[in-house]
Amino acid sequence: MPTRPSYRLVLAKAPKALRVPPRAKRRVARATPVKPTIAPQPVIRALKATAGAKELIKEIPSLAKYQLWMPIATFSVCLKTGTATYLDIWDADHFDNFTDMQRCVADCRAWFSADGYGYWDSPQTKTGRINCYFRAPSAGNYVCNVQLQSHGGAAQVECLIDSFSYGPLPFNGSINQPHPAALGAGYHSFRIRQMSGSFFFYSLTVWKV
Repeated sequence: MPTRPSYRLVLAKAPKALRVPPRAKRRVARATPVKPTIAPQPVIRALKATAGAKELIKEIPSLAKYQLWMPIATFSVCLKTGTATYLDIWDADHFDNFTDMQRCVADCRAWFSADGYGYWDSPQTKTGRINCYFRAPSAGNYVCNVQLQSHGGAAQVECLIDSFSYGPLPFNGSINQPHPAALGAGYHSFRIRQMSGSFFFYSLTVWKV
């Protein structure tokens, strides 16, 4: 017979009731949701504004021609399209009346906290992770655009495609950041790792270029 865990019932004693914090103390500055970016034109503008774009466009002219971009997959908290297969979200945060789960789904975003909220027993970790698994229908060049929004100041994440790291990505406010990649046919994982600051994840869109 399996042994039972060594857990023993005890009577907890808490004769003094807690005072519920007033809503004013829990109030957090509102973060207005942004619209998910699913059109290639603003992504191309963001790509051209990123260091190294000129050299890449010379090598891959289709990066600057939105008419040639073919949508492959879209990920967000509330939907997946195309070849989007799995969206894994680790260590997202829930603060009632600000980013509780119902609001996050309604606003189509997930929040990752960092510093602060220690009074309410927040561990103040930077362990948020997002994995977006999608299928590349054929070998070729792709653009993976991540849409994020920092909250309460600057934030920084690390983005990866499979095991290749693009390095630290700092941002303050809303950002569309395209990540070009040469992919083989089959499944790939675009990953986002929290490094510092609080932020919202909105979407990842993938195009074949």
